Amino acid sequence: MTAPRSHSRSEPLFTGGNHICIATCNLDRAVRTWWDRYGIGPWRVYRYDPSTVSAEVNGRPAEFSIRAALAPLGPHFRVEIIQPLEGDNPYTPSLERHGGADHIHHVRFDVSDYHDAVRQMDALGLRGVMDASFAGGTEESPPLVGMYVDTTEDLGFVLEIEHAPSGFVMATPEYEYPPS
Repeated sequence: MTAPRSHSRSEPLFTGGNHICIATCNLDRAVRTWWDRYGIGPWRVYRYDPSTVSAEVNGRPAEFSIRAALAPLGPHFRVEIIQPLEGDNPYTPSLERHGGADHIHHVRFDVSDYHDAVRQMDALGLRGVMDASFAGGTEESPPLVGMYVDTTEDLGFVLEIEHAPSGFVMATPEYEYPPS
């Protein structure tokens, strides 16, 4: 294991926790389990495919389809669940490494300046796992951009940061659970 590069900073790179993401082979089952057994929800379930997401995975252009669900966990934190459907994505290999079992895939932290945080992580020698742009829910909505960074050697997990520009609007969910 290489020693982490030291970096003296006057302000923290991360400004808060945003969510943890669970990778799953069965999103509908996972959403029901989180709500029915643990009371976490309500859940909004979305579908993303090449028409709504543009991505590079491990530095190569990638097309994939996923389902994603989001639920609040307190006033400032969420749980996300992602089920890969097809294509070159970072979730399928992760599920294969875990024998198909649900597991924490990544943790998202907030940053005050997305582009500066990307530069700082690059200067630390951290490898990007995925860079992606997600279309907003309206034609006027700018895209949300984000990236996964391999911080497993330093922090023990894959890290996500994102930038939701002013005016970004989430798409309409496929469904909500429990139904309203």
